[in-house]
Amino acid sequence: MKKKKAFDCVEMKWKIQEKLRKQYAGMPEEEARRAQMEKVMKDPILGPFLRSLNQRSAAEGKQRG
Repeated sequence: MKKKKAFDCVEMKWKIQEKLRKQYAGMPEEEARRAQMEKVMKDPILGPFLRSLNQRSAAEGKQRG
């Protein structure tokens, strides 16, 4: 018999996705994605992280091409 986990990451993921679906309900998919990206870019932790990934990706693309 399995023990009940104190933390279930799959359950957490489902709850977050449901919250996002409700938050952006009625918006066209492209507009919802743009709004989500704007929100992430304004986040004090995720924004700088995403910008650094984008810069790294662009630099690697220039090296290849």
